[in-house]
Amino acid sequence: MMVFWTVVAMLLGGALLMLLPPLWRGVRTAAETVSPEAANLAVYRDQWREAEADLGEGLLAPERLAEARDDIQRRWLEEAEGEGANAEAPGAAPPRFSRGSAIALAVLLPLASVLTYLQLGDLRPLQANDPPPAVAAGAQHSLTPGQIEARVAALAERLKAAPGDAEGWVMLGRSYVVLGRYRDAAMAWRRAVELRAPDATLLADLADVVAMAQGKRLAGEPAALVQRALDADPRHVKALALAGSVAFEARDYPAARGYWERLLAVVPAQSDVARSIQGSIAQAMKMEAALGGGAASATAAAPLTGEVSLSPELAARVAAGDTLFVFARAAEGSRMPLAILRQPVGTWPQRFVLSDALAMSPNQRLSSQAQVVVGARISRSGNATPQPGDLVGSSAAVSSSAQGLRLVIDQVQP
Repeated sequence: MMVFWTVVAMLLGGALLMLLPPLWRGVRTAAETVSPEAANLAVYRDQWREAEADLGEGLLAPERLAEARDDIQRRWLEEAEGEGANAEAPGAAPPRFSRGSAIALAVLLPLASVLTYLQLGDLRPLQANDPPPAVAAGAQHSLTPGQIEARVAALAERLKAAPGDAEGWVMLGRSYVVLGRYRDAAMAWRRAVELRAPDATLLADLADVVAMAQGKRLAGEPAALVQRALDADPRHVKALALAGSVAFEARDYPAARGYWERLLAVVPAQSDVARSIQGSIAQAMKMEAALGGGAASATAAAPLTGEVSLSPELAARVAAGDTLFVFARAAEGSRMPLAILRQPVGTWPQRFVLSDALAMSPNQRLSSQAQVVVGARISRSGNATPQPGDLVGSSAAVSSSAQGLRLVIDQVQP
């Protein structure tokens, strides 16, 4: 807006430079003011003196002097009479400007212009380009952590009243990432994922922050989110990069190399990104060679597939925004999940795929067990830890590569 007001000041200054000098020069003292009558009288006096000089030099006969005098008097009287007809009424002072008028114009013209614009004009387009208040005041060019916290809190409060605002949840998640609050960012982006159509970028970003929240590990929910991102866009750069990292973390080096080779095909050749990917591919090949190809068997393991349905008796207890967890654990021994899938509740039945890519630990993979138990749980809080009131269901022991398993949620967590 500073540019706008600078231009306004220049235009007003130009107008005043054109108006004020003539007014200022028009101020004259009484001694400087000469009336038309006085000017005419001076002319006729000069003519009379010239006639007398001509008489003295013998250029004018005496009888002609009287005629010249009468002629001069007659013309002066005629012009004086004409001037009187056009003159103002007796006693009226001739119009003239004063320095006070010029000064008043210099003050009132800019003031009136600005006040009129402020009253009738529209400043919003100008204000949209204004710098933030902190910058305008000469303060720091970035918000302080306290200011960011306050704005994030205000946005979170607004979303409580408008929980269906997907863009608002995305913005809130980004704000939490700036603050390093990855768990809160994940919560916000999960809500956005529930409200939006499948969005590869949002799913990949959510996988990233969930991994940050769980100690930079991609196993589990992040891996499932990466797969969903690739389902939405098989050429998505970040999703392919993360998928390679998921496989590398699980020591599935051939799979990691495969994802990164796909990624290399979609980034600009000879770019810094391409060179970095080539380095990652070389590292995966080195690890693959060190294992003698033993890791390749992991990729050959078939995933466990099936669908989950909800008992009609429990349908009334499920609300929009609830979370469905599907997991597999060893049929005997530890109850730690070998693979876990998290997704929002949708239309029943819901299909699922469990594989080594969803492993909770690189050392404990689904394919390492011959028999597993598959469970499903609906959580209103979205908490991965079972809570009283959650709706649950489980299968009998099945093969870790079972296909088309049917699972029913028909119980309530005590």
